[in-house]
Amino acid sequence: MSAPALLLSGLTIRDARGDALVADIDLALQPGRASLLIGETGSGKSLIAQAVMGLLPPGFSASGTIAINGHDPVPASQSGLLRLFWARETMLLPQEPRAALDPTMRIGRQLTAPQRPMALTPGAALAAVGLAAETRHAFPGELSGGMAQRVLIASALVGSAPLLIADEPTKGLDAARIGQSRALLADLVARGRALLVITHDIALARAFEADVAVLHQGRIVEQGPVSEVLEAPRHPYTRAWLEADPAGWRPCLRCCAVDEPVLAAHALRFGYRRRAPLFTDLELHVPAGGVLAVTGPSGCGKSTLGNILLGLQRPISGTVSWQGIDPYRNPAGRAALRRAYQKLHQDPASVFMPHRTIGRHFEDLAEVVPDLALARELPPLLERLKLDERLLLRHAGAISGGEAQRLALARILLLRPALVIADEPTSRLDPLVQRQTMLMLRDIVMERQIGLILIGHDRSLLAASADEILDLSA
Repeated sequence: MSAPALLLSGLTIRDARGDALVADIDLALQPGRASLLIGETGSGKSLIAQAVMGLLPPGFSASGTIAINGHDPVPASQSGLLRLFWARETMLLPQEPRAALDPTMRIGRQLTAPQRPMALTPGAALAAVGLAAETRHAFPGELSGGMAQRVLIASALVGSAPLLIADEPTKGLDAARIGQSRALLADLVARGRALLVITHDIALARAFEADVAVLHQGRIVEQGPVSEVLEAPRHPYTRAWLEADPAGWRPCLRCCAVDEPVLAAHALRFGYRRRAPLFTDLELHVPAGGVLAVTGPSGCGKSTLGNILLGLQRPISGTVSWQGIDPYRNPAGRAALRRAYQKLHQDPASVFMPHRTIGRHFEDLAEVVPDLALARELPPLLERLKLDERLLLRHAGAISGGEAQRLALARILLLRPALVIADEPTSRLDPLVQRQTMLMLRDIVMERQIGLILIGHDRSLLAASADEILDLSA
């Protein structure tokens, strides 16, 4: 048998306080095989990927050994040595696609600059993931979240590194693109490359003929072939993880909203220059205590619509109403209501400045909410979101994507909004925390009589969570 593409022995990762976040991880991945890491949000899945790449956050430390593509084992603490494998031996598709792309460089140049030799030309790789050839000339800021995710998959097709680590590779993609991306990743494996996939996507996990390791509280609690672990799970956490699939949720009762609109839009039309309009004659209405879901294929304008409704991007035509005030025609009214209309971003870590602790970001809220009693209001909210208060001592680079998503939500709720637009609000959460978070959101919507717009691709989740679904592909 050939040498493993990746061999982890006793990998342990500690934070700046010395607490072990990941402990005693043993994992072997052979060339031409896929392995999956699944488990709870914050259990250390992404930290394992960062350790292999030598990219742990400042203050974090690792012990154990990492062997890559038959090379001699490297101490996990030697991040500089692990970085020598980049591009030619290892490649990481990170969880946050926008953070991985240089905002000042066109996509075509980013696909060619670091890759030597190339397995595919950039144009062929973009075509393979369903992106137009003109995408080569675009900057990352011109792409939707799903398009940026596909650019990262295209970069894997361009490169030829034998070991590929994909952290949530289908996050932010519609069902058709998920199937396409899954097929492309499977083809890379069939061509002899080793693939480590970190995912919360139950359907994606079931689609691979692979080995799977289940992570719970920083340790592997179950390991084996996907067909065995997911069909006959032995550990209670694995069983609970599978039972939390949104496809099995009870549907929303659709009877709880008070018909007092906090947001409405009439005859909205928007498109980019020299392109077909993304939508025309769009009508929507969100009552207090109501939940509207917006869905459609990647790049159809879901996030753009959210920005228009929040007064951040002017439509070509049509009107937006915030409690009877048009934010585009009434600047004074817009300023008065600005705090009441909030967005939970698709990339939650981007709202936290990297040089400040998370706790400092919450303390800053006192400047805009004068009567905020942070010491009294924040702890129960964190508990409700299943968040450890010790996270407030960390910086954004030292928390998981799922933790960042829930912390960003907590920050918004402390602003006491009238309406929240949540762009893929649970895409970084494991199924169990996803279900808990959505139930909590529904409860808060009813308790506070606020409006909620959910933007997403998971139709099972949206059908179980929303009063109405607006499909932009219709």
